[in-house]
Amino acid sequence: MTATLAIDGRQLYTAVPLAGLAAPDALPFPLFLQTGRHTWVLYREVHTHVQLDQVERLAGEGVRELFIHNRDLPAYLDRIEQSLDEVLLDRRVPIERRADVLHGVAVRVATEVLAHPPDRDGIARAQRLLVNSSSLVLRENRAFSALRALLGASHTLAQHSVTVGFLAMGLARHALSAEPNVMLMAGLAGLFHDVGRLGYEALEHDPEHCQRGHDLLARLGLPPLVCEAALGHHERWDGTGFPRAQRGGSISEFARVVGLADVFDKVYSSQQPKVGVFDAMRIMAQAYRGCFEERLAVDFVKLFR
Repeated sequence: MTATLAIDGRQLYTAVPLAGLAAPDALPFPLFLQTGRHTWVLYREVHTHVQLDQVERLAGEGVRELFIHNRDLPAYLDRIEQSLDEVLLDRRVPIERRADVLHGVAVRVATEVLAHPPDRDGIARAQRLLVNSSSLVLRENRAFSALRALLGASHTLAQHSVTVGFLAMGLARHALSAEPNVMLMAGLAGLFHDVGRLGYEALEHDPEHCQRGHDLLARLGLPPLVCEAALGHHERWDGTGFPRAQRGGSISEFARVVGLADVFDKVYSSQQPKVGVFDAMRIMAQAYRGCFEERLAVDFVKLFR
C-alpha cells in the first residue's frame, strides 16, 4: 500500500461512511484508510470489490469511515444513491455525516433531474430520495438540524430546489402534520416548485412559469397538492402575489409552505455581504410584511432555533 500526504496542509480526501460501500458492482474509485493526520494509505483499488464481511471486519476494528479522493465525490454519490437508506439507518455514523451524504445525493439528483424537464423516471428518483429524507427526519430528532446546517447559499436551480424541498418538509412537519405522506408531498412540492422555469432561465421576470410548472407536473401524474404548489407558490397572504392574486386561505396550504421557504432562500442567498439566518429573516419580515400567514411565519422561525 502507498501512503499519500496532504499538499500544503490542504485536505485531499473526503471521509465516507462504511455503510453502503459493499455492493455487487466493482468500485468506480479507490478507497483509502487514514493512518495519520495527513496520511492516507490505499485500502481498495479502483475496479475492485468491497464485500460485506470486509466492511464488518473494519467496523469490528473500530474503523468508522474510509476516504475517497475529493475528485471522486460525484462517483461516490452516484454509487451510494442506490443504498442511501442503508447509510441513513446506520446510527453508528454521526447524524451530521449522514446528513452530509443525504444533502450531497439530493443536490446530485436535483442537478440531473432538473437539467431538463423531468420525466416519470426522474420523478420516481426524486420520490425515493424524499422518502429517505422524510424517514430520517421523522426517526431522529437532530436530523433536520443537521440538514439545516448544510443549507448554504443556493446559486443554482438545483441547489435552490433542494433547499426549498428540505425547508418545506420541515415546515410542513411543524405546521401541517408529521405524517410521512404529508412530508413527502411537501418535499416534492418544494423540489419541483420552479420546474416551469426550465428552458426559460434567461427571463428575469417570468410569471408564466407557475402555470407551466403546474401543467408539466400534472401531465406526469404528480398529486394535485404538489401541482397546486407549483402554481401558487408566488401567491401572497395579502393578495399581492401572482398569477391569480389569491388571498388568505384560498391559497393551498402546500403553496403557502413552499412560497415561504422559496422567499427565505432567495433572501438568504442574495445578501452581499452574506448575513446570518435570523438577519435574513428580519430582512424578509420588512420586505414582505403581510405576505405570509403569521402562523406559518412563527413555525418557520422555530425551525432554526
